[in-house]
Amino acid sequence: MSDYEITVISAETDHFFSRTALMYIYMGHMKYENTKPYEDWFWEKNRINLVRKFVKEVDTNNKKLTYEDGGSIDYDVLILGVGSKSNKFGWPGQDLEGVQGLYSYQDLETMEKNSQGITRAVIVGGGLIGIEMTEMLLSRKIPVTFLVREENFWDPVFPIEEAKMINRHIHEHHVDLRLSTELKEILDDGNGRVKAVTTKDGEEIDCQLVGLTVGVSPNIDFLKESNVETDRGIMVDEYLQTNLPDVYAIGD
Repeated sequence: MSDYEITVISAETDHFFSRTALMYIYMGHMKYENTKPYEDWFWEKNRINLVRKFVKEVDTNNKKLTYEDGGSIDYDVLILGVGSKSNKFGWPGQDLEGVQGLYSYQDLETMEKNSQGITRAVIVGGGLIGIEMTEMLLSRKIPVTFLVREENFWDPVFPIEEAKMINRHIHEHHVDLRLSTELKEILDDGNGRVKAVTTKDGEEIDCQLVGLTVGVSPNIDFLKESNVETDRGIMVDEYLQTNLPDVYAIGD
C-alpha cells in the first residue's frame, strides 16, 4: 500500500478491465465483470481514488488537469496512460452511423447496437482487430466481407506460405475475403447511416456495418495546447519521462 495519494482518471469504465477480452463479451463467452483482474474493493483498500471523467486540458505550468465537465484536479506527478483511438483516413462517409472501430468499451457497446438486425458487415483492414471483429460477427451468424489491401492476410508479418494458409482458413469459415482490395467510399442511406461501401475497383458492396480496423493512433489531441512534447505519440526518454519534470507517459 502506497503512502502517496493516487488518483486514476478514466472516462471509459468504473474499473480497470482486460481490453483483449472485449470480443469474448460480445460473443457471450464472458461477462464484463469476468474481465476485471481486480475485485472492486481492491482500489479503496489500497487507497487508490477512481475518477470517471474526461480530461480535456493539461496545464503543466500550474500542474492542473481540467475535466470536460469544467471541474479540475491538481497533481504533483502526472502519468499519462491515454491509449489510442481507431484510425480514420478521410474516407467519404467515415463518420456515418454504423461505421466504427473496436478499441474501447464504448466501441463494444456501439458494436452491440450497430449489429442488431443487419444482413452484412464489411471489415476494412487485415490486422488482428479486423479478424477479431470478423469472428465476433460470425458468432452471431452475420455475413462478413473482409477487405485487405495486401495480397495475403498479414503479408508484412507472415512468410508467404503461412499467409496463404491463413487465407484458406478464413475462406473455410465462410468469410468473403477480398485481397488486394481497398476502400474508396462509404455510402449514406439518406438518413445518416451506412448502406454500402465502394472499393477502388469500382465495386459496390451492400452492408449496414463497417468496421474500420486500419490501425490506431495515440490519444494526444488534448495535449496539443500543453507543453508536453509530442510527435506521432508522446515523446519520452529511457525512464518514460516526457520533456517536462514530473510528467511521464506509459502507453495505455
